[in-house]
Amino acid sequence: MKKGFTLAEVLITLGIIGVVAAMTLPVIVHNYKKQEIESKIKRFYTNMAQAVKLSEIDNGPAFYWDKSPRIDDGEGGNAGNREGTIAFYNKYLAKYLKKVTELDTGGKGISVMFADGSTIRFGSGYCLDINFDYNGEKAPNILGVDMFDFLLCTEEGYNAGLSRNRQNPFDAYFPVSCAKTGCTRTQLLNSCKSTPMNCSALIMYDGWKILEDYPYKLK
Repeated sequence: MKKGFTLAEVLITLGIIGVVAAMTLPVIVHNYKKQEIESKIKRFYTNMAQAVKLSEIDNGPAFYWDKSPRIDDGEGGNAGNREGTIAFYNKYLAKYLKKVTELDTGGKGISVMFADGSTIRFGSGYCLDINFDYNGEKAPNILGVDMFDFLLCTEEGYNAGLSRNRQNPFDAYFPVSCAKTGCTRTQLLNSCKSTPMNCSALIMYDGWKILEDYPYKLK
């Protein structure tokens, strides 16, 4: 007669499986979340770059697109230019983006939602500031965590030193201190830590991967 497992042996086995699962499940969930974010950021960049290229066929090189000048708030900051932002978006980008809907939520610019639930908000500074949020309006809405900044620079932004290459005006947000000369990864990592808007440049440099030394906990 075959001898089966005793109740104690079954419980011990289940206990071991439970401990192993408890140890490995957080890692699996973290890696899945990281890959999801990486995929969304890369897909956004590809779609946005394609929209710019398509628009250039109809409207000429983006470097020369007509953009309203930056508005200074009198203290060296950007007061925003809502009307100019919307006009620029409607003329050069609206019909080329594969969006689901436009969200006019007030403030300095306009938001667009995509089929995967991610959003982008446009706002005018020296360049057209493009803020990508991989989980849309959901919290925490923090730069470097679920929000990543990009730029579309016309002549004004290029002359302000914010664009690396006038032939590719849509780009990640690279630190001004090394954008023209070429940033090392150490510079990008340190810049991401101190200035989260530059985290998109670090992720781009790393091949759209969020590596283990990335300074923020993703949510």
